[in-house]
Amino acid sequence: MLLESSTASGHTNIRQKAAADRDAIYGSIMTRIRSGYFAVGSKLPTERELCDTFGAARNAVRQALDALEREGVVSREVGRGTFVTHGPAAALGVTVSLEEILEVRLLIEPQIPRLVVNRGSEQDFAAMERCLEGIRNARDWTEYKEWKYELHLNIMRATRNRLLVQIFETIIQARRQEQWGRSGDTSPIPDDARADTIKANRKIVEALRAGDVDVASEAIRRYLNEILASFHGV
Repeated sequence: MLLESSTASGHTNIRQKAAADRDAIYGSIMTRIRSGYFAVGSKLPTERELCDTFGAARNAVRQALDALEREGVVSREVGRGTFVTHGPAAALGVTVSLEEILEVRLLIEPQIPRLVVNRGSEQDFAAMERCLEGIRNARDWTEYKEWKYELHLNIMRATRNRLLVQIFETIIQARRQEQWGRSGDTSPIPDDARADTIKANRKIVEALRAGDVDVASEAIRRYLNEILASFHGV
């Protein structure tokens, strides 16, 4: 009986990891298509490359690509690969300011750590760590910002609340529409700016992993307020 229970638990963990990997791969590719990082007509990384990047099984990669293909976003050609066929339309019909975006984020994001602590999996935290590495290794401002979006989207995904995820995806789209800062800039990122971003976001991730809701909430609030202050010149 104990052996059967352990086996069932093992199968559940495998399924949970596969589902988390599928969602992370789908979200990452969709984010890069929306941003123009993967332009219409461009070829996506191979299944093997996606497996290596996300530490995922081939089945999870294929499920993510299947979902993208069903939505008409990519096409898969045997022997050639997977290609972007359509860039999703903008999620918003109005243009909003960076200040408005940050005000909404300040209302929402400091409230979510309890859900993340209660529902997040080790796969979620591993995805967050990959995003921190992405920030560390980003080659230009566009890639740097996309990794920051992806990090906070992964935090939101760990809530297991689809409405919150959808809201945050809309926030990201609004951020791109605003084209604030250095949109499309290929200039180097200052070492101090990169270090400050990694330090602030690592504190958030570590607090979430440790289950410290109050520290995580305050770290998120401080991070967003510092961004807002920097644009006000405070």
